[in-house]
Amino acid sequence: MKKKRSAEAEQTQYRIRYLLGDDVIPVEKYFMATSPEQALEMFAYSCRSFPNAPELLDFGKWNRWSNEWADESTKESAQEKLQTLLKSTGDKQPKVDQPENPAEIQKKKLLLKELEKYEDLYNDPYFYMRGKPNPKYGQEIDRIKKALAK
Repeated sequence: MKKKRSAEAEQTQYRIRYLLGDDVIPVEKYFMATSPEQALEMFAYSCRSFPNAPELLDFGKWNRWSNEWADESTKESAQEKLQTLLKSTGDKQPKVDQPENPAEIQKKKLLLKELEKYEDLYNDPYFYMRGKPNPKYGQEIDRIKKALAK
């Protein structure tokens, strides 16, 4: 006889429609979850890097027998649950750094190229002085590393 397998919880598709900031067009995200709480947790995790909490428009569950979305809970209760989830994950997750200035990024790239060039020269036996790496290149490497650390 065949052994009975342990029954896994059935996954259902959930849809969350929300607005971000001053957006006019709603965004839809879909999640496969075993419960509405799990779907909201997944949504909260996907929103952890947003600067502001999204405004939920609706939270629906797919009814595959009638081929339509059924409201799972009111948007107010779902919004409250989302706020509590975002607060709890916000304590654990580090804040996302502000995007850097493009000029700073370009400067770092140039410094890294220059650093690589001087490290190659420093380690190349052709440019050794009296059998040792050229100290001039070592000084340049130190200068570049200090500039990158700022």
